[in-house]
Amino acid sequence: MVITDIDYSNKFLEVLQYLQSTYKKFPKFMIEIIAENYGIPTREVKELIYIYRKKGTLRILKDEGYYYQLNKS
Repeated sequence: MVITDIDYSNKFLEVLQYLQSTYKKFPKFMIEIIAENYGIPTREVKELIYIYRKKGTLRILKDEGYYYQLNKS
């Protein structure tokens, strides 16, 4: 039996795009809830948030209660 790691990057980007189009800015718990609805395991969400923040795709709005938002570019 071969065990493969599933790449959830594309689904996670869909989650972020959905949240951005629906709410404009959103807290971390909303990312976790919607990601679960998209079938992304909770353990993957924390790592994906970190990766997307590091890439510059996702930014944190520290002046607005630590909400998240997608960068426009």
